Amino acid sequence: MVEHADGASGEGVPRVSAALSEALQSASGILFLCSGNMIRSAFAELFARHLGIALPVRSAGTTYSNTRIHVETARALTARGVVGEWIREFRPRHMDDIEPAPRPDELVIGMTRAHLADARARGAQGPGRLMLEALGETLEIADPFFEGGFERTFAELTRCVEALVPATRRDA
Repeated sequence: MVEHADGASGEGVPRVSAALSEALQSASGILFLCSGNMIRSAFAELFARHLGIALPVRSAGTTYSNTRIHVETARALTARGVVGEWIREFRPRHMDDIEPAPRPDELVIGMTRAHLADARARGAQGPGRLMLEALGETLEIADPFFEGGFERTFAELTRCVEALVPATRRDA
C-alpha cells in the first residue's frame, strides 16, 4: 500500500518522502534532468507546468544534445491535455547550456543516480533527489528510448508530477 497526502492508503496521490518534501519547501525552483531532455525530463517539465506547479520548473539533459521533443513524449503530453503550443515550442537543452546555471537553492530532480552525479560534476550545488521519491520509492526511471516501455514511463512520470504539485505549495 502507498501512503497518500490525505493519509489514506490505496489509489490516489502518494505522499512524497519527507526529504523530498523538505527540499521542495525550501527550493526556489526545480530542474528536471534526464539523458537527452526529449522524453523524461521534457515530459516532467511540461506536465508540471500544465498542472500549475507552484515553483518555476525547467529541464535539461546531461548526456545528449537533441533538437526536438520525442514524438512519443508529444503524444503522451497531448493525451494528458498539455497545450499543443507548449509542446511545439519546447526545445531540448543540455545542462551545459542552460542559463542561468543551476542555483544553490534549485532542487535538482534526476531520473537516475547518474543524472544527479552528472549534475554535481557540472557544478550543481542544490539538493538532488530521484524522481521516483515523489512516490516514496528510491528506484530509477529507465530511459524508454533504449529500454522501451514509453507508456509505463509516462504513467510513472504522471504519478510523480501529480504528487509533486501539492508538495510545492508553501502551506503543504
